[in-house]
Amino acid sequence: MGFMGNVFKFLGFEGESKPKASKQTKTKATYKLKNTNMRPDQIDGVPVYYPEKKDQIKEFLNFVKNYKAIIISLEYCPNEDMTKSIEFIRGFAFGANAKFIPLNDEKQLYLILPEGMEVEG
Repeated sequence: MGFMGNVFKFLGFEGESKPKASKQTKTKATYKLKNTNMRPDQIDGVPVYYPEKKDQIKEFLNFVKNYKAIIISLEYCPNEDMTKSIEFIRGFAFGANAKFIPLNDEKQLYLILPEGMEVEG
């Protein structure tokens, strides 16, 4: 598309466009759980846990110790516990050689992968 093609496109006239080759890029998983009334038990086969207190996180991280991936949603955790919970999960993941992966921009949904597990796709 030359200069005039760009001008026509800018003015709203669509010309014949060639299909663009799609690039395979890594995308960040985004799940909007706040907008739904449902609390899914699983996302893509990985169990989702909803701690409501900082103390409940220790129970859920036992799954990671047993080499099972989990997703922790902090959307129901009070704000004062949320920061401490995130710090605890990060520390646990570092100590267990697990991966700590944020899944949404609101910083409320995290994937914890045990050592040796990878994300496909």
